[in-house]
Amino acid sequence: MAAELSPTLSKSIFEGAGGSYATWSGADLPLLTDAKLGGGKLVLKPLGLALPHYSDSSKVGYVLEGRAVVGLTLYGESKQRILLLEKGDVVALVMGSLTWWYNEEEDSDFSIAFLGDTATAVRPGDIAYFFLAGSLGMLHGFSTEFLSRACGIRDAEAEELFGSQPGALIITLQQKLPGLRASRADSEGIVVNAERVAAYIDVKSGGCAASVTRDELVALGGFRFSVDLTRLEPNAVRLPGFFVDAAVQLIYVAKGSGRVQIAGTDGNRALDAEVKEGYLFGLPKFFAMSVIAGGEGMEWFSIITSPRPAFEQLTGRTSELNMLPSQILESSLNVTPDLVKLLKTNGSAHDVFAPPSQTRN
Repeated sequence: MAAELSPTLSKSIFEGAGGSYATWSGADLPLLTDAKLGGGKLVLKPLGLALPHYSDSSKVGYVLEGRAVVGLTLYGESKQRILLLEKGDVVALVMGSLTWWYNEEEDSDFSIAFLGDTATAVRPGDIAYFFLAGSLGMLHGFSTEFLSRACGIRDAEAEELFGSQPGALIITLQQKLPGLRASRADSEGIVVNAERVAAYIDVKSGGCAASVTRDELVALGGFRFSVDLTRLEPNAVRLPGFFVDAAVQLIYVAKGSGRVQIAGTDGNRALDAEVKEGYLFGLPKFFAMSVIAGGEGMEWFSIITSPRPAFEQLTGRTSELNMLPSQILESSLNVTPDLVKLLKTNGSAHDVFAPPSQTRN
């Protein structure tokens, strides 16, 4: 097994009463640095507030559980948008946007996984944040004199304004914040729910997959990637395949478990591993992947470094293996015509996904 492809869990960089933030680093998963991608996971406890911040990376988030109110100011806009995010929502966040995240629920957590493009990040492979408020806020780098003059206030007022919040990253509020009302119009082109995205493939007892591109989410128009949402039914198979356009795929397991195999271009097995909810792994360019879901099925959220990915099946109804002339297959595989006929008959029964196997060993 190639160590650089081993699926990894996130590492917590902040934990507090209001919530936590965990990240995946290029130091643990070299593919992140090589492909200039990154990942993270935010959890907000009831009445938790992630303080206003910027990011050095454009990214998408997939809501795993709960709901939250999110403030978003896009660069160049003079009015802040207020969004309501719920389970299954995909949200696109452009680099340089200011956001804050608030769980107004009093009895349930909110969690969201982020995958993004770190090509312009301070450290490619890692998504970084820069805070406007709190003990780690960038304004702490300026003296009271500079702040008072910049804001047109007295020194004492500047000290109180920018020195009263001891919390960092995420805080807990004592009561609900009044007057924060989300607008559906503010979400247009930025948020879409997975249930509203049409599946491009849906196989009974096999699985389904939906692609989120700039057609479904206008904000992705400035990104160098698209989003894929896949669900495998219990014990079903994602047939082997790869991206012919040299795209890299970064995959977060959102639910369930399964076994993943990845084959390199040299025909060697680059990965053979069990994965479960919370794991992150990647598919390098021109490498092929297949997945067998566990007994509870498996769901994943991923980004693919192509606005419109071109995926080639290695087996199945639309694969080249099925379309090659029988004579070529017999010679190439050095097998009998009967075995080739069996391959073409059974191998063309499914495409992309296959239900649990009913063949005899």
